[in-house]
Amino acid sequence: MSAGEMNAGDGRPVLTVTGLRKEFRVPRSAGGGAVHAVAGVDLMIGRGEIVGLVGESGSGKTTVAHCVLRLLDPDAGTITLDGTDITHLSRRALMPLRPKMHMVFQDPYSSLNPRMKVADIVAAPLRAQRHGIRRRGRPGPRRKLAEEVDEMLAQVGLSPQLRRSYPHELSGGQRQRVGLARSLIARPLLLVADEPTSALDVSVQAAILNQFADLQRDLGFSCLFISHNLAVVHYLCDRIAVMSGGEIVEAGPREEVFRSPGHPYTRELLAATEISRG
Repeated sequence: MSAGEMNAGDGRPVLTVTGLRKEFRVPRSAGGGAVHAVAGVDLMIGRGEIVGLVGESGSGKTTVAHCVLRLLDPDAGTITLDGTDITHLSRRALMPLRPKMHMVFQDPYSSLNPRMKVADIVAAPLRAQRHGIRRRGRPGPRRKLAEEVDEMLAQVGLSPQLRRSYPHELSGGQRQRVGLARSLIARPLLLVADEPTSALDVSVQAAILNQFADLQRDLGFSCLFISHNLAVVHYLCDRIAVMSGGEIVEAGPREEVFRSPGHPYTRELLAATEISRG
C-alpha cells in the first residue's frame, strides 16, 4: 500500500483547487484577444498522496502549477492549502505559508544560481524561514544548519563533499538532486514537481525517479507531479488527472485510468505508450 493510499483520507486535504481559471492576454500585434490557459480545473491532493497531472505541452499543466504556488494570480476559482484559502493572499500574508509548499523545476541548469555553492543553494529555504529569528538579534544556528544541509544532501543521494561545489561543476542528475534537496529541506507539506526528469538523459531519469519515490515514502510529502510521460506517472502516482485544452478531461486512481480510460484523449495518450492496460 502506498503512502497516498494510507494517508489520503487522514484529515483535511493538503491541496484543494476548485474552478481554477487563468487566461493570458494576446498582444494587439499578434491579433489581440485572450488565451484560456486553464478553464475551470478542480483538483484535490490528500496527505502523502502523489497526483499526476499529465498532458501534452501547452495543455495548461504548468499554469496550474504556478497558480497553485501563487507564482501566478488566478482569474477565478479557489486554492486552499492545508485548510487555508490562499487564492487572494498578499505576498506578505503568503510568506508564513511558503515553507509548506515548494517546487522542483524542469530544468536543473537554469533553476540553480550559478554563483552560489551547493550548501548555500540547499540552505536558502531554511535561511529564509528563520530570518525573523536572526533579525531579533539571536545567534543563527550555523552548525545546525550545516548539519541539516549535509543530511539532506545524503537523503537525495549526494555526497556532503559536494557542498562546496558550484552548479557548473555538477552533472545534470546531480543538479536535479540539488534542486530536490533545496525543495525538501524545509519539509514542505506540498511539493510541485514540473517535469523534473524531462531535461535529463534517459540513463539518469530512472535513478532520479527511484530516489524521488524513496524520498516521498520516507518524508511523506504530498505531491503534484506534472508530466507528459504516462510511463512516469504510472510508476509514481496514486491518482492521475489528464489535462487537455486547459481542462481536466479525466481523473481517477492510477490503475483505473490505465485499465479503462473513459476519454478519447486519454486513449490517444495511452496508445502512444508501451504501458500494458491488462
